[in-house]
Parts: sequence; structure tokens; C-alpha cells
Amino acid sequence: MTDPINSQYDSHPLQPPPDDDSKNSDDQAEANPDKGKDFSGEVPALDTAWDKLPSFNDKPPLEEQSGGGGEKPTFSPDTNFTFKAGEVREAEQSMLNSTRTAVDGYEELRTKFLAEKDHVFGQGLRHIYDTGGGGSSPLGALGMSANGDTTQHHDEPADFNGDEFGATMVPMMEKALAQVGSVLAATGEYIAMINIAGQMYSQADRESRFPPPPGG
Repeated sequence: MTDPINSQYDSHPLQPPPDDDSKNSDDQAEANPDKGKDFSGEVPALDTAWDKLPSFNDKPPLEEQSGGGGEKPTFSPDTNFTFKAGEVREAEQSMLNSTRTAVDGYEELRTKFLAEKDHVFGQGLRHIYDTGGGGSSPLGALGMSANGDTTQHHDEPADFNGDEFGATMVPMMEKALAQVGSVLAATGEYIAMINIAGQMYSQADRESRFPPPPGG
């Protein structure tokens, strides 16, 4: 088994909420340290780098980076194996097509979320209502009642629920998007690894030679 791919977008993974619903609001606040924080910088913009898969006949990029100089290592004979390049290429192309569709959907969602996240839950919405004042009297029109009291403007208390809910939900949504982005990025890296493996197998096949006959 190989080690998992560590994505650059997993620096602050989303943590599931506690299962105990009996905790009071203070305990819940302590369990949500991300409330009101901005994680939009961790939401990646993605694109598919390949419109067409690189050919297996190309040299593996790792070989090109090594310089290619010096004596090549020798390996002891091993058992026969079969590499079905056509089937590998078909599976790789299928993965690329599916990933491209997923990236397009992710980008549509990311763009919509970033455009609406600051108001989608009613954040900042205020309904003003007045108390005091003189109603329809001339003094009331000036914001004063008959006894000289000025009209007082109040924010509707329910309006602040949007601020509270948004401060909790938006960071969670940003983290969820970042994790989706990390999965898609890791998928792209996996497809690239499959392509490099195909190039390496093809290169090994091209470099294969029959040993010289016994006795020269």
C-alpha cells in the first residue's frame, strides 16, 4: 500500500458536530471555534489541465528530470507480466471525463457561493420599527410626541438570527468546498500518476532487449 496523497487544501478540515444535543449554547460555542472566521482563501479554483491525455509513447517526465546520463541499473529476471495499455487508457479517459464534469459543477457552485455567502442567510438585514412619537400629529411628523418625547428607532430582534446563523454556516460551507476541491485535486494527481505509469511501462517495453545467446 502507498501513503495517501496529502492535499494542500486540507489545512483546516471540517469537523463533524458533536453527537450530544444536550449541551448548552456556551458548550456549543466552544465546540465551534470557527464561528465567524473566513476560510474563503482555502477554497481552490480548479480547472482540468488536460484536454487530451498525453501519449504513452512519450517519455515519462520523471525520466526526463533525472538527466538520463550514466550507466543504467540492471535488474534480475522476473516473472512475466501483461500490461494492457488499451484498457488502461480507456479507464484513464473515463476518469478524466468524469473529473472534468465534476470540476465544472464544483466551479459553478464555488462561484455562486462566493457571490452570495455574505447575505444568503439574511446577514445584515434590518427592519426598523418605531416606538414613541405623536402618530399623525404635526409633532409626530417631526419625530416628537405631544409631551416632547422623540421617536425611538429599533432593530427587529429577529433580524440578528441571520447574522448568527451565517457566522456558523458560512465557515462550514467554506471548509466543505475546500474539501471537495482537495478531493478533485487529488483525483487529478491520481490520473497523472496513471498516465506516468503507462509511459513507464511503454518505455520499459521499448528498452527491453533479448540477452545475447550463450557462448556469444
